[in-house]
Amino acid sequence: MTLLSVNDVYLLEPSAEGRGGVARLATRVREIRRESPHTLFALAGDTLSPSLMSALFKGRQMVEAWNLLGLDVATFGNHEFDFGPGLLRARMGESRFLWLSSNVLDRRSRTPFGGARATWVKEFRGVRVGLVAVTVPETANTSSPGPDVEFLEPIAAAGTALASLGDVELRVALSHLEIARDEALALPLHAILGGHDHDPMVVPVGPTLILKAGADALTLGQVEYELGCPDRPFERRHRLHPIASSIPEAADVRDLVDRYAAALDRELDQPVGRAEVALDGREAEVRSRETNLGDFVTDVIRERLGADLALLNGGALRGNRFLPGGPITRRDVHALLPFGNVLALLEVGGAALTQALERAVSAYPRPAGLFLQVSGLRFVFDPARRPGQRVLEVTIGGLPLDPARAYTVALPDYLARGGDGYSMFRGARTLVPAEHGPGLVPALLAEVERRGSVRARTEGRIRLQSSGVSP
Repeated sequence: MTLLSVNDVYLLEPSAEGRGGVARLATRVREIRRESPHTLFALAGDTLSPSLMSALFKGRQMVEAWNLLGLDVATFGNHEFDFGPGLLRARMGESRFLWLSSNVLDRRSRTPFGGARATWVKEFRGVRVGLVAVTVPETANTSSPGPDVEFLEPIAAAGTALASLGDVELRVALSHLEIARDEALALPLHAILGGHDHDPMVVPVGPTLILKAGADALTLGQVEYELGCPDRPFERRHRLHPIASSIPEAADVRDLVDRYAAALDRELDQPVGRAEVALDGREAEVRSRETNLGDFVTDVIRERLGADLALLNGGALRGNRFLPGGPITRRDVHALLPFGNVLALLEVGGAALTQALERAVSAYPRPAGLFLQVSGLRFVFDPARRPGQRVLEVTIGGLPLDPARAYTVALPDYLARGGDGYSMFRGARTLVPAEHGPGLVPALLAEVERRGSVRARTEGRIRLQSSGVSP
C-alpha cells in the first residue's frame, strides 16, 4: 500500500533548471502506480495561487492538471482562498478528486467548506485507511476567505475527526501547517502528509512519520506500508523522489501545459508602456524600505480612489527582481501582483494610522511582508525604541498627522480586512467596499497605458532615524 504526496505546487512548468513540472511528475506517479496498484495520491494544500498563470486563469489550469494526473484527494492550503470563496467553490466543482477538510467550515451550515468531506476512509484489499485534513487557521487573515468561512483550531479539529473514523488500520492526516504544529499533531497518527513548508523533509515523531515533499513538484513523497501478520503492525518505508530533468514528460500533460502557456503568452507579451528607469521589486527591499516601485504602485492606488493616502503591504509585491528599463508588458504587471487584489477606500482615524505604521515597522530590520509601501504620507521611525514608540513623525499631505482627524485611505482588500495583523482597519468606516472597488492589476495597467512611460524615484517617504540598527 503506497501513499504519494505533493504540496505547495503553484506552477505547471519545470523550474529554470529543468527540474519538476507536472508533466514529469505525471510520469513518475504513473510508474509508481503500475508497480503498486494500491496507491493513494494526495495534495497537501496550496496550488490554485499565486502564480502568473493563476492571476489570469484563477487556478483552473492546476485543477485540470491534477485531474489528468489522477489525484485522489486534496486539502486546502492558505492560498486556495486567494481569489475568494466563490472561485474556490468553482474550482472544487471542476475537480475529479476529493477535497478533504476537518477544520474549515461554512460558518452558517457548520459543515466543511464547499462540500468537502471532514473525513475519508479508503479501503485497500480489506485494509481501511482513515484520513483527516487540516489547514493553517491564520488563513482567515492572510488570504481572502471572507466572513462566512471559519477556521477551527487544527489540532483539536483533527482529534475530533479522528475519533469519528471508527475502526481503521491506518490513520493519516493531510496537513497544511508549519512543522511545529505538525509535530504537535503527530502522535494519534501513523503518518502526516504535510505542506506549507516549502523544503522537503522527513521528521519522525515517535511512531509517526511526517513527510513534506517541498514546493513546486521538485520532489514526490512516497510512504509504503506492508501488512505482515494480523497481529503485527504495518512495516513502513519512505523516500523522496527527485523529479529530475532526466524524467520524460507525459505527453498528455505536456499538451495541457503547452496549451496554457500559449494562451498566457498571447495575453501577456503585449507591451503596455515603458519604464524609463529600473523599478526595484526585490523582496528584501519592498519588505523593509521604500522603493521606487512601491512609490509608483501606491501612487496609482491613491490616485485611483482619490484618497488622502494609500498603503500597500510589501508582501503583495512579488517577482523578487528589478524590472529593467524598457517595455513593460502585461506579464510584468501580473507577475508583480499575482494575488488578484481589489481596492477599498476606508476612513481611518489618525491614531489608528499611527498604530498601522507601528505595525509596519515591527519586524524591522528583518524583511517582512507586513512592511508598508506608502503614498500621500511620510514617516520617520527608530527601530531601537520600544514597540509602540518607534514611529517618531508622520506627515500627511505635508501637514503633521492629527490623531483626532479621520483620513481617507486606499488599500488592497487584504489589508482592509485586517490581513497581516492590521486589525485597526477592520472597524474603520468603509467608503468604497472591496466588492465595488477596482482591481489593483487593472488599475496599474490602465495607469501605465495612460502615462506611456514610467519614471519613478524614491522621495524619502520612509526614513530611518540613525540608531545603530542596520537594514
